[in-house]
Amino acid sequence: MSTLPNRAKAEMAAYGASAAALAYVPSMELLPAHATAAAISGGCVWWLYRKVKTKDFRRTIRTAQRVLGPVTGGAVYAAAAIVPGHSWWEPVAALGWGAAMSAALPITRSTWTPPATDTAVYPPGFRGLVMQMWDAAEVAPGTWLENIQQTIDAAHPDFTAHVVAPAGKPVPRIDLVDVAACFGFPVGGVDLDEIPGVGPGRMRLTVAPTTRRRGGSIEEMWAENVARPDGAIPGSEIVRVEQFPASGDLPARGMILAQVDVGKLARVHHAQLCSAFGVEPEELRLVAETRGREALVTLYESAPLKASRRATRELLILDAYGRYTIGTAHDGSDAKVHMQSAAGTLHGFLVGVTGSGKTVALALMCAAWALAGLATWVTSARPDAQMSAVGRHIDRQSAGPAFTWWMLKAAIALMDIRGEINAEVGHDFSAHSPYPGLVLVLDEFNSLVGDDALGDEIAHMTDVLAREGRKFGIGVVFAGQSLNLSKLGGAASLRDQVQGGIGVVLRIASSSGGIAARQATGGLAGDVDLAEIPDRFNASMSLMDRMHGVTNDVPGEPTQGVGHTVTGSGATMMRSLYVHLPKDGSPDGLGDIFPEDGSINCLTDRETDALTELGLWHDWTMPPPSKNDKTEGDGEGAALPPQFSGIGSFTPPPAPAKPRTVKDKILAAVDRQMTAKEIRAQVDAAAGTVRNALSDLVADGRLRQVDHGVYAPAGNDTDATDQATGQPAFSQTPDGVEGALVVEAASLIISSQFGSQAMVQRKLRVGFALAGRILDALEERGIVGPTDGSKARDVLVRPDAQDDVLRELRADFALAADD
Repeated sequence: MSTLPNRAKAEMAAYGASAAALAYVPSMELLPAHATAAAISGGCVWWLYRKVKTKDFRRTIRTAQRVLGPVTGGAVYAAAAIVPGHSWWEPVAALGWGAAMSAALPITRSTWTPPATDTAVYPPGFRGLVMQMWDAAEVAPGTWLENIQQTIDAAHPDFTAHVVAPAGKPVPRIDLVDVAACFGFPVGGVDLDEIPGVGPGRMRLTVAPTTRRRGGSIEEMWAENVARPDGAIPGSEIVRVEQFPASGDLPARGMILAQVDVGKLARVHHAQLCSAFGVEPEELRLVAETRGREALVTLYESAPLKASRRATRELLILDAYGRYTIGTAHDGSDAKVHMQSAAGTLHGFLVGVTGSGKTVALALMCAAWALAGLATWVTSARPDAQMSAVGRHIDRQSAGPAFTWWMLKAAIALMDIRGEINAEVGHDFSAHSPYPGLVLVLDEFNSLVGDDALGDEIAHMTDVLAREGRKFGIGVVFAGQSLNLSKLGGAASLRDQVQGGIGVVLRIASSSGGIAARQATGGLAGDVDLAEIPDRFNASMSLMDRMHGVTNDVPGEPTQGVGHTVTGSGATMMRSLYVHLPKDGSPDGLGDIFPEDGSINCLTDRETDALTELGLWHDWTMPPPSKNDKTEGDGEGAALPPQFSGIGSFTPPPAPAKPRTVKDKILAAVDRQMTAKEIRAQVDAAAGTVRNALSDLVADGRLRQVDHGVYAPAGNDTDATDQATGQPAFSQTPDGVEGALVVEAASLIISSQFGSQAMVQRKLRVGFALAGRILDALEERGIVGPTDGSKARDVLVRPDAQDDVLRELRADFALAADD
């Protein structure tokens, strides 16, 4: 009886009292008693009828159990009341009914289940509470906790315990985030370790919200593992500790501000610091920043930089302090870099291995410069399709040592030209100068200065520009997988010029911490200690997982764009903004970040005219001058043009004739329908080479295959004229050239009678390369003559024929006529 709940006991007492009443009350002929019994029994029958109408079998059975006592009791009452007198069986029936109902207890047993014999019984106090929380959270189903011991005292929740798995099985892999959630403590306050001398079926769990592993306070742990002479931050002590909950996309975090003694600088060994806090560097959850003698350590519950933010034009526009946003810092704020260094230079550096997001970061920089009104010239060691897409939005872009040599030579001469302008206006370059700032980007700088023929001169001119370009508004941005500035004579001075300006270090090849950063940037990052960036988040697997045979076939997310902005002696971990640069030929997203009107910042007319007179304003594809070249028209004793002789003092040689290829020879030979045998007879090349060249020319549409082995010039069936009009049939405009631009350029050139590529570039606000393609289209239509080095092209159409020529051009391109 003592094991029954109080409700069951009360119900049995009610049955006993009702049985006693049934034995005597029905024979007393009391109308109120009869009415009460009829009402109770009738109400229960009506209730059961309503449940039967619902056709819910389970609820009907449960209701029948509950009304069994009142209904059967009413039946006994009615039988005793109907039979006259007081028969001997009436007390017997009443007592039998009471005994049966007490044995069944239908009402209580419909809602009460006696406790099973295998129900978990937890010990009282702290140990029982911890065990119950572990089982309820189902952190590792099938395991349980033993040897629970509080590590400080009863007033502190810090404890250790053994996680035990069933016999013959190891403790499964347990996420510390789940353990922290189970007990409601920060992730940094829980840990799971092996027990020395014990197999993998039992592990030690440490929960220490107010202390850390191995006991002691956070201050003691810091002194023991971080501040010791060979620790992560030698000589440091904690100033303040703060904890912040999760907010938006930013996970919960704890922050520790520490400092070293006066007169010293804080130095951080990132890998050691991660070890002290029990996290893996590959998780990118721990971030350390230094400013002088202070260090700020932030430990996140999860990696804060997994999400990237799309770049917008608004983010790349300069703020009131001359900065633009290049990414998102680890704490969710905007990661900004200065357009100019503290010394007023436009210099900077960008370092990152292949796949680190370097090209995207460079595109963001070019867009920010364009929005600020700066002109940009970009060169690299080898052609790059993604940078070519960027090149459509800037003034000059190409690749190779020859292009780089001419670009730097033009920039050197530009310093003399701008020096004259500075003398006229009375000040060096500033926002009030009558010419735009110019940024030279040298991508894959190590390869450029390593070129056998031109590397030394490229290094020499770069050194001059980096040291002297500030006064003339010319900046140099070094880019590459790593930077070797040993060939630059003013490396120390260059570091002073660059620090404080643009500095971005993405994932680098080495894993030597701060030493790697200094080596990768050629010293431009100073003594800043940078955390290593893995190629993927959570890319490594713990040795415990390997011991347990855990396999992880799902790689972590790529860390493209994750790196640091470096300014002076400080660095901030961030992830750069994202802009779409496809690798499948689909449209890019550069139009969303460059100037909305599509205009391109160029040099002024005065500057391009002066460079043209010096012979330095052309497509920069011809080989640079050699000491063996002689001036045109002179004899054996002619003076040699200088290979490098100071600022602006260079007269280029005439452009050498381009060698004729096999395809050029075939096109010159095929002036009618000819057989392959006839073509091979006129072209001095192997038969297989001619056959391959013919196939390529047909595929390119430059030749037409009339029949098997028979070829003719491209065009109509008979000749290269339009049979309907008799006029020459022109090919389509080159890629990227709009018909409207060709018409506008023709109008400018014919009206001015001046076929200058620089003039077309300035007036149409297009890049130099695009201006050259426009002139090529006009040459094909007989409006201008062929190129002749850096000279302006001859104009072949008189001004009085301008209207007729423009009308024909508009018809060719299906453009509406001007009103």
